[in-house]
Amino acid sequence: MGSRKKTDEEKLKRCRLAKFRFKRLVHVVICNRYWITEIEDREIGNNVHRNVAVIGQRLTHKGTLTIIEKEILNSPPAERTRNHRRLLTKALRRIECLRDISLEQLDDFAGCATFKYFGAGRVILREGQQPHAVYFLANGEVVVSRVRWDNIYRTYNDTPCGVRVRGQMFGEIALLHHCPRTATCSTATDCELLCLSRKDFDRILKHTLLERWQQMQLALERFDYFKYWTSAQVRECCLLSRIVTFESQQKLPVDTDKTYGYFVLSGLCMILQCLTVSKRSGSYRLLPIATNESFVAKQTSADLDDSKLSQRQTIEHRFIDVGTFGCGSVFGLGETMPHRMVVARNRVQCLMIPRGWLLEKEQNVGNTWLRIRMKLDMAIPRDRLFELFMRDQNWQRYRKTLVREFVHRNSRQNLTQFADVPIICQIEQEMV
Repeated sequence: MGSRKKTDEEKLKRCRLAKFRFKRLVHVVICNRYWITEIEDREIGNNVHRNVAVIGQRLTHKGTLTIIEKEILNSPPAERTRNHRRLLTKALRRIECLRDISLEQLDDFAGCATFKYFGAGRVILREGQQPHAVYFLANGEVVVSRVRWDNIYRTYNDTPCGVRVRGQMFGEIALLHHCPRTATCSTATDCELLCLSRKDFDRILKHTLLERWQQMQLALERFDYFKYWTSAQVRECCLLSRIVTFESQQKLPVDTDKTYGYFVLSGLCMILQCLTVSKRSGSYRLLPIATNESFVAKQTSADLDDSKLSQRQTIEHRFIDVGTFGCGSVFGLGETMPHRMVVARNRVQCLMIPRGWLLEKEQNVGNTWLRIRMKLDMAIPRDRLFELFMRDQNWQRYRKTLVREFVHRNSRQNLTQFADVPIICQIEQEMV
């Protein structure tokens, strides 16, 4: 009787173990269905071993990591060979936030990082929880939100306050400052992540990130606008902002990238205003900002038909330097940029802070940024610039005429060359 009971217990235990393994297998398939779909259907058959070999040989990928690299990251760190770590090091270089760290740090990172997949709508980090790891987004999009008080509905709501995209990290604030999670991070799309435990993070990246953090804080201290911010605001600003360097004559993407506000740390930027003018018979006419070339062509043909002239006007774009942004200047706060651009005069370093976050009520006390934007909008009117442009054109024309008349009156030419000057005179002139 006892042996029969023991046999039944063993059968029940095997059944439970088989059920657990089956559930685990289904869970793995569901979690990896995103990158398994990279394999074309025509290559998948009924032979399981062949299907696994096909998946292992394919190197295509939807995001930053290939299937082989994901397989290595899913393996235990102790089983990763030197070749595996070398392969992962090349892959980690493709992640933007890891491009500046040393090769030794990347190799150490490749030896202990793990791969995680989250479907859309999953919560990765919860605000207020204790931190245990930091995450690097290899593919997908993560929404950052915080619990805030709603004065209208008199309740706390989870309010989005940022987005993390491919190549960025999140979850490092709590590890750097030894505090609970400051925000909730949830997936907006299918996301592939690299995870680094707290122990490994402290050993590999903490010192480097603290140096970057201190550099960002020093940059904020150079502006009086942030003098009265709380430590939480400074911490969040350091997280969201970045320092970017622009080389001489490089155009700053103020008119195209409307996400950031620019705070000049060093160097000079010039403001160029583009005047679109039409030229006919040596005379210029200012064209409206909304005028495009097709419209101008139609107007030109209409003018020619009306006046019965054989000449055709040409369209020219003249850039005029109307101002300079120096160290401590602020721009990119939403000011109008009609036919205007900002170009670096020399090597320029800018602190870039998200504009939407700056314009929130907590960071916009007294409408500071709106008042600065109004000041930036008060530029020289285009009509006045056109008058200055015409004055300069008239002066250039007058100067050329004056030189031509002088040369014509004094037709005798001086054929003396530099080689004709005695060597002693050249030496005395250089000494002087």
